[in-house]
Amino acid sequence: MWCDDKVTNKYLEAQLRNDSSSPIADFHAAGRLVRLAAVALLTIAVASCAAMKLGYNNADTLALFQLDSYLGLNSDQEHTVKERINPLLAWHRSTQLRDYVAFIDKARAKLAGQVTAADVMEFNQQLNVRMMTLGEKAAPDIAHLALTLAPEQIDRAAKKVAGDATKARREFVREEKGTGAERVKKYAERSESWFGRLTDEQKEIIRRSLASRPADATWWIDERERRQREFIALLRKIQADRPSEEIATRWLRAYFTQLNVAPDAERRARAESYRRGSAELTAQLINHATPEQRVNLDKKLNDYAQDFKSLAGQSG
Repeated sequence: MWCDDKVTNKYLEAQLRNDSSSPIADFHAAGRLVRLAAVALLTIAVASCAAMKLGYNNADTLALFQLDSYLGLNSDQEHTVKERINPLLAWHRSTQLRDYVAFIDKARAKLAGQVTAADVMEFNQQLNVRMMTLGEKAAPDIAHLALTLAPEQIDRAAKKVAGDATKARREFVREEKGTGAERVKKYAERSESWFGRLTDEQKEIIRRSLASRPADATWWIDERERRQREFIALLRKIQADRPSEEIATRWLRAYFTQLNVAPDAERRARAESYRRGSAELTAQLINHATPEQRVNLDKKLNDYAQDFKSLAGQSG
C-alpha cells in the first residue's frame, strides 16, 4: 500500500488535520497548529508505523508541498524552505529521536498495570513539551519565512484555514445527529487502531463518557479556530510591522508557548477540563483492555520506538 506515493501523501496530509476525538489527541495538537510552518511535516512521526520512515525521510519534500498548498510559495521562498528544513531535520534526528524512544519505553512500562487519568495527562503533557521543543527550535526558520510573505499569501492561508474549519464543523454536526452515535462510532474506530477490536463494555464506556461532556467537541473546535486565527493574525502582524528576525522569533515562541498554556484563566480552565475528560476516558479504556488488546497496544508503541531508533541511527 505504501509504495504508492500519492496514497502516502494523502494519508500523511490527513494525519495533520485535527483529530480531537482520538484517545491520543494531545499528541497531535501542537504539530497541527504549526502546520503552516516548515516544522509541520515533522509531525508525520505520529502517522502509521508503515508510513513513518517514508514520511520522515522525505519530510523536506512534504514540508514544501504542505507550505505551498497554504501559501503559494514563490521560487525564493521555496529555496528558503529547502535551505532551512534539512538542518532542522538533522537536529531533530540527532537530538530528539532517541529521547522519543526512551519516552515510549517508559510509557509502555506504565501501561503494564493500572493507569490513572493523572498518568494520561502527564503523558500528554510530556508529549506537548517535546512538541514545544521542536517549535522553539524551528521558530527562527518560521520567522525568516514569515518576513518574506506577501499579504495575498497570508490571505490565501486564512482562506484555506477557514475552509478547514467549516469542514470540521460540518463533520461535527453530522456526527452529533442521532444523539451523537456517529461521534461514538468514530471514536471507537480510532481507538481500535490502537487496541484492536473493542469489547461491548469499552464501547459503552465511550458512549457514556462522550454523552457526559457534550460541550467538549464544540469547545475544541472553537479553541482550534481561535488558535488558527491567532496564528494568521501573527503572520499579518509580522508582515505589517516588519520586525527584526529576532523579534519575530520571540513572537512565534510566545505563540507556541500559549498553545500549551492558554493566556487567560477561562481558556486554561476549559482546556484543563477537556484534557481531564479525555484522559479519564483513555484511562478507562486501557484499564478495561483485554490481555490481547494490551499486547496490541504495546506492540504498536514498540513499533514506533523501533522506527524512531532506526531513524536516529541514519545519517539522513
